[in-house]
This record gives sequence, structure tokens and C-alpha cells, in this order.
Amino acid sequence: MIATIIKILRTLSALCLATLLIVVVLVIFKIGTWASEFSEFLLAWTVMFGGALAYAEKSHLGLDILVEKFDPTTRISAIRLSHLLVLLFAAAVMLYGGGKLTMDRFDMGQVMPSLGISKGWLYLSVPLTGMFICLTAACMTFCKTDSPDN
Repeated sequence: MIATIIKILRTLSALCLATLLIVVVLVIFKIGTWASEFSEFLLAWTVMFGGALAYAEKSHLGLDILVEKFDPTTRISAIRLSHLLVLLFAAAVMLYGGGKLTMDRFDMGQVMPSLGISKGWLYLSVPLTGMFICLTAACMTFCKTDSPDN
């Protein structure tokens, strides 16, 4: 399951980054008044998908000096506890809070002026990546494995 999540996140991150590159070139050459605002929009989405991808690939920054000193059984428990805490955070802050923020922006009618679209589309990246982080954290917490690198 994590392999599928990683594949989806890599694809989405690559699409966002490629589109961002094209739009930045348009900004440099001052083509279109919308390009600058769209590049900010794409940057937010790229960062959010990149963060979720880093978590899924276990390439995020981590401070595991203490955990490395534990025996293998305790290490597995500590790692699973950390993934459970990430799951709770992502569910509460990103899914619930980000979802509420997104819906509020759609309901309030806030618009990105140059693009003419609702600001809710910008904030939609938060609950969407929260969903990917929750799925990854749930799998890392509850999937049975004896590997200390769970």
C-alpha cells in the first residue's frame, strides 16, 4: 500500500514541479499577469505533496539518536508510537482543520484575483496531503512487520 502511495505522490509532485517550472519561465519573461499568482499556487501544492512524499519514503528529517539505543522490540514500539502520533496530528490538523479551512474559503467566496478562482483551491492541498499522510502513518503503525525500520 505504501508503494502505491509513494507512486501517486511522486507523480503528483513531478506534475506540480514541472508545471511550476514552466510557469516560472513565464513569470521571468513577464508573459501573462496570472503567472506570478499561479506560481505561488503551484509552489504551495508542490511543497505539500513533497512533504507527504518525504514522510512516505522515510526521507524526512528525524532525530532518532535515542531510538537507536533501544533494543529491537522497544525500537519497533517507539517507531510505531511516533507514526501513531503523526497519524493523530495529520487527522486532526490537516484533515479536520485543513478541510474546515478549505470549506470556509470556498464558502466565503475569497478569490485569487489574477486567476479568478476560489482561494479554497489553494488550501485544498492541506486536507489532500493530510489524507496521504494519514494513510501512510496508519499503514506504518498498524501493518504487521518485524522490521525496526517500519
